[in-house]
Amino acid sequence: MSAGRGRGPLLLTGAAGAVLALAAGAPTWVTGSVPTATGTAAVVATGRDGAPAATALALVSLAAVVASTLGRRLARTVAALVLVLGGAGTVLASLAVATAPQDALAAPARAASGTTGAVLAGEPSVRPWPVVSAAGGALVLVAGAGVLLRSRRWAREGDPAATSTRHERDATRIRTAPAPGDDPAAAWDSLTHGEDPTR
Repeated sequence: MSAGRGRGPLLLTGAAGAVLALAAGAPTWVTGSVPTATGTAAVVATGRDGAPAATALALVSLAAVVASTLGRRLARTVAALVLVLGGAGTVLASLAVATAPQDALAAPARAASGTTGAVLAGEPSVRPWPVVSAAGGALVLVAGAGVLLRSRRWAREGDPAATSTRHERDATRIRTAPAPGDDPAAAWDSLTHGEDPTR
């Protein structure tokens, strides 16, 4: 498998994971209710409200996928590290909402009740979207780890960028190498022996 073909599926996986995490952040993740002066009020939190870090890291991961397709080996290594960290952060931020949904509703509950010490009325309800977002983050993490682990092997197998750089260096050395006719000493020796140095 060539370097380009091997890298392509991994980057597509990373892009798909980042897009999945971004899309999962839009719907409502957690619902609940909070007592108010007139009864109870429903409160909700979307993924972007309850886990803003997951959305931000998914955006960063998507940018890292693009950077990995454009840069050379060092840039790809940095982008792969960003994918690993971004994917892991997306997973953690998403699962934090799934395991502690009351924290995601803290700000909406305070706004609805008008008090700083609002307490939810009953247990909040968690929808599947935090798990979907975490799955997207896991795809990003796997893609970044794959690029990171295989980048050196791809370079040995003929990465087009690395090959192009080697060819440019070789061409430069060929252009700068002195031709035999440009050596004054060799031309003088040819004249001494009765030879035409311009031939």
